[in-house]
Parts: sequence; structure tokens; C-alpha cells
Amino acid sequence: MHIPTLVSLRAFEAVARHKSFRKAADEICVTHAAVSHQIKALETLIGIQLFDRTSRSVELTTAGEQYYPSIREHIQGIIKATKRIQAPNEPDVLLVQSYASFNTMWLQPRLAEFLQDNPNTRVRIISTFEDGDYDMHRFDVGVFNAPPFDDRFHYSPLFETDIYPVCSPDILNDSRKKLSLTSLKSIPLLSVPNTWNEPDDWDCWLAAVNLSRKAMKFGSVFDNYPLVREALINNHGISLARAPFCARDLERGRLIKPFDISIPEPGQWYLAIPKEKLPDPNRDLFVGWLFAEIEADPTMRFFNH
Repeated sequence: MHIPTLVSLRAFEAVARHKSFRKAADEICVTHAAVSHQIKALETLIGIQLFDRTSRSVELTTAGEQYYPSIREHIQGIIKATKRIQAPNEPDVLLVQSYASFNTMWLQPRLAEFLQDNPNTRVRIISTFEDGDYDMHRFDVGVFNAPPFDDRFHYSPLFETDIYPVCSPDILNDSRKKLSLTSLKSIPLLSVPNTWNEPDDWDCWLAAVNLSRKAMKFGSVFDNYPLVREALINNHGISLARAPFCARDLERGRLIKPFDISIPEPGQWYLAIPKEKLPDPNRDLFVGWLFAEIEADPTMRFFNH
């Protein structure tokens, strides 16, 4: 078996993430033709088509969607390892790691107020895409939708929430009448793979409304919720969303809830702190603020084991 080159895999990862040869070429500082050549060479080597190309779009094939998560994980691991040896930890910076969804759609909009109230505390936000992607040397506080599994960490129950379908208002504008449950069969259902061994979000919600998964039309699978959000805003389908991550878009009318049917999210969220970390007043300050923000958020609720 021939192993693909790192150059071709890097090109594949960038094109798959951006869904654009031009943006991928800009990111890795090569020409559009060079990226196209690397993708063609990769597909020829492994004997499988990874992209469906048209004059206006680039989409992963089914095989490409299966290939992408593992390649992304390893490319990101190489990038992280390189950054770690190039830039050692800054001793006065609090490192907070969670998923891109939590960081971008919940934490970041609130963080400015915390930093304003605590000007002597510096925070660096680190995003991850996998539960097992704990980079122990690169965070002081972790927030993860995963059960305690690693003896290197102290875990604390943090919150649980609900999930429900969301979409662009344009979906309703395109319909002659109010969206019905049966009309879901003709609309692409977008999704993000669940963490660990939790049940699939759509399986849980469809079962709650007595709809068969086999009757549904499933669309793209995305790496994280910020990517799904962009697809929803551009009216590419309907997705299930966690209540805290879509609250602002619902308030501002960017997204709507086509059905008033919510169910508990499969799984809960935990706070993780490495056991080897020394006592840190800044970390304790941040954790106390985090619990207070969660308590004040009506879309979240505390839970106990």
C-alpha cells in the first residue's frame, strides 16, 4: 500500500475544511493549480474520488466525509505539536480549552465582561474538536461534553441543556403554509457527530416526534456547530442545535425554531482541571465566574451525578 504524502493530505484537509480550492491555496500559500494537482494525485494514489467538483462548488463525497475527520485530527495534532515547541507556555496566562462551538457561540460573547472586571487576569482560549484531544500541557481549565474518563483530571459536573431544530427564516418564507413535521422529509437534515458513545441527536429527536430516520433526507455532516450555523443561515437545511449555542441567533432573527419541540441533550457537560496543576487564584476566579454565568443562563441547568 502506498502512503499519501503529507503535502497532499494537508491540501486535502484545507480544501475539505474551506470547501474551496482558492481558500485552501491562500491558506497554505500555494497556487490554486498546485492544490488541484495535489488533490488529483491523492485521489489517483488511493483510487478513490474524495470531492465532487462543479464550476461553483466543491463538496466531499461519501468517502471524503469518512476520510476527513481522521486526516484533520492528525494534521491539527502536527500543528499543535509544532506550536508547542515554538511557543512555550506563558506563565501568567490562563489557558481555557473547549470545543469550537462552546468557545465561539457561548464563551467568547461573555468573556469581554469578565476581562474588563478582572484586568489582571489574562485568558487564552483554545478550541478542540475531539473529546480525547485533551492537550494536557496546554490548558488549565477544560469544558467538555464527555464523561469523566481520564485519571489525570479532576472533573466537576457543569451543566446540561436541551436540543431542538433550527433553520433560516427563509425556509418558512419558501413554504406556502406553516412547516409541518412531515415536510421534514423533503428538507436536508444537517448534523454534527455526537461525542463519545452518546446517541445521535437526530435519532433522539425523531423518536420523540414519532418520525422514522429512514424516511428523512440527510444532508452534510459538519465538524462543528459554527460550520453548521453558516450552512443554516445560508438556508442549506435544518439542524438540531444546543440551546445555549443558538440563543443569540434566535433573539436576533438569524435563525428560528420551526417547531416548539425540545428534548434533553444526550449527555452532560463537565469541567476538567488537570490534577498536576498548582493552586491558581486566577483559575479559581475564572471557574467561579463560569459557574455564575451558567447559573444565570436560562438555557442551561446544573446537574449532579
